[in-house]
Amino acid sequence: MHCRAFSYKERMAGQIELLGGLPALYLRDKNALCIADLHLGYEEALAERSGITLPSRQLRDVEHALEVAVSRCSAHPSTLIINGDLKHVFSASSVQEWHEVPMFIQFALELVDEIILVRGNHDTFLGPLKRFGSAIHIVNTFRTGDVLFMHGHTQAYARIVREEGKEVRTIVIAHEHPLLVLGDRVGARVRMPCFLKGRLKCSDAALIVMPAFSPLAGGTPVNVASRADFLSPLLKSPEVEVDEMAVYAVDEEIGILEFPALKKWKAVSLCL
Repeated sequence: MHCRAFSYKERMAGQIELLGGLPALYLRDKNALCIADLHLGYEEALAERSGITLPSRQLRDVEHALEVAVSRCSAHPSTLIINGDLKHVFSASSVQEWHEVPMFIQFALELVDEIILVRGNHDTFLGPLKRFGSAIHIVNTFRTGDVLFMHGHTQAYARIVREEGKEVRTIVIAHEHPLLVLGDRVGARVRMPCFLKGRLKCSDAALIVMPAFSPLAGGTPVNVASRADFLSPLLKSPEVEVDEMAVYAVDEEIGILEFPALKKWKAVSLCL
């Protein structure tokens, strides 16, 4: 099994680029930066659910990562696309979310002109965002040129793809938080967030799956998971052969590690 390493940029599809070892995409022709799955408010939710208290630093971490991503774009981006799950709690807007979500949006609007929030399954109770008016647009899907963004949590993917038509050449989803678990024969393990790239059978469009932008979010270990383990209805469906998808692991220090299709190497991925 061979993988290639890149320190800075790699083109994924058309004008869509990876930005070094960051879990972000840059649309060169649209001058737009895309991130997903920030899950702001996660620390408070974890404390309430399990009693585990973490230092509240996720907001600072994602703000720093956003600054780095902006600096690595070919031109200063005018648009930030958040491909779902800006916040974490389903049933309400928690105290932490009420505080941190507007803080992040204000911070982001100092870097870009507008924000497109593609609604994810966690993006309920978004009242705190009303203060930003037309600077933030909340949508269920977002199409720009031949690229379609949708979070990936809904069963309605087939209808959405059909309605968008053949003009769509690339579909970008999130929701899954894909990651790799790599190991050796001694038992050491390392987890790396990763992008997946394959094709959608029903439209022959390229499909890109984004990792979480949150440093705290868990995810699906795609090299050891079965189809039933996946979260996204799209990745569970026969429309996508996950084992045929190429893998791009990202690490801010290492950069980008490009792996071949999962089927060629996942059987040995824990004993490299």
